[in-house]
Amino acid sequence: MLKAKPVLLSLLPVISLVLLVLVPFQSLKATPQPAGLLASTEHKLLKHHPFSDGPAERTIWQFWERGELVPENLKPFVNRWRDINAPEYVHRFLGTLAVRKRVDVCYENEPEVLRALDLLPHEKIQHEFLKYLLIYCEGGLFADIDTDIFKPIRHWYEPRVLDTQLLVGVQTDHNADNWAELYNRRLTFGTHIFMAKKHHPFLAKLIGRIVDYVHKNKAKIQAANWEDRISALDAASEPVASFTGPSMFTDVLFEYFNSQDWKLVSSVFKEEQAYLFPNEGSATRKDSTGRTEKHEMPLYGPKVPKKTKISYKTFSMAVGPVQINSTVVLPPISFNGLLDLNDATGGLQYDNDNSISRGYASLYYARKLNEI
Repeated sequence: MLKAKPVLLSLLPVISLVLLVLVPFQSLKATPQPAGLLASTEHKLLKHHPFSDGPAERTIWQFWERGELVPENLKPFVNRWRDINAPEYVHRFLGTLAVRKRVDVCYENEPEVLRALDLLPHEKIQHEFLKYLLIYCEGGLFADIDTDIFKPIRHWYEPRVLDTQLLVGVQTDHNADNWAELYNRRLTFGTHIFMAKKHHPFLAKLIGRIVDYVHKNKAKIQAANWEDRISALDAASEPVASFTGPSMFTDVLFEYFNSQDWKLVSSVFKEEQAYLFPNEGSATRKDSTGRTEKHEMPLYGPKVPKKTKISYKTFSMAVGPVQINSTVVLPPISFNGLLDLNDATGGLQYDNDNSISRGYASLYYARKLNEI
C-alpha cells in the first residue's frame, strides 16, 4: 500500500490564529433514539451519572490483564507515562480484575451493561469495552500500555475557548479511491489514546450502543469463531469484525457531533502551516480561513447527506487541531507519528521540554508501538 508521506516545507514566522464560528444548526434535530436497550441504557447512564462542567480529570489510566506483570519490553513506556507527567497528572496502573471491580460498583444500577460485558467472547473485545466503561466512571486520559509518549501532556494543545472535555485523535485518513478496500471507514478516530471527562455524554451514547448491539446479536456473537475474526485485520491493523473498537467509536462520535443543536467550531491554524504531499504534483494545506485547499487532488470518500454537518470531510487532510464545542480532535500525527520520525523531530527520541514548538511536528505527542 502506498502511504502518503508528510513533508514539512520552510516555515514562516509563527502567527497563531483562532477562527471561531458559532453555527446555529437549528435545522438539525437531535437524532431520534431507537427503542430498546440503546435508548434506555444511555438514558439511565445520563440520569444516574450526571455530567458536570469543567476540564477532564488529570488522571492517566492504563491497565493490563495480568496486573503488575507488565511485559519487560513495555515497562519503560508505562513508567514514562507516569514519570514525565508528574505531578500534574496522577498515573493509575491497574490489573484487569481491579478494573472490573470498579466497573461492577459503578454500573450496579445498569445491570445490562455488566451482562453485555460478560457476553463478550474475546479478551481483546472486552479490553476495548472496559476502556470506555472505566473512563466514563473515573474520567481522565486512557493510554494502551503499548504506547510511547513523546511529549508531556502539559505541552499538548489546549484550546483558548472552553475546557477540553473530550480529546481524540484521527487514526486513519486514507484519501484515495481504494480506501474501502483497505479500511472499515473512510476516516477513523483512535482508541489507543483518548481523554474524556467523567460521565461524558459521548461515552454514555457509546456504551449504550455497544450494550444494545451485544444483546440484540447475542446468538451470532457467541456462535462466531472470534480467534479467526480478530486475526482478520484491515490496513490499520484493526480487526475487521470488532464492534467495540475504532469503527464503532468513530460511528458514535459522528452521531454525537451531529445530534447537537449548536456547534462552536474552532479551527486553529498558523501562517507557517505545513504542506502535505500525498503524491507528486498534488498538495493540501489549510488556508487562512481554516478551510482545506486542495490542488490537483480530489477528496475521496462516500457521499455525505446534506443534513450531516460533521463528517469525515471535517477532519480529512487536517494538519491542525479542530475543536467542536468542548471536544478537541487532533490530526493523525498527534497519536500516530510520521513515516520518518527522525526527519520530523530532528533525531530527538523524546521532547520533554517542548523544544519542537512550531510546525506540524510540534503536534506529535505519542504513538502506538503494536508490541503486544
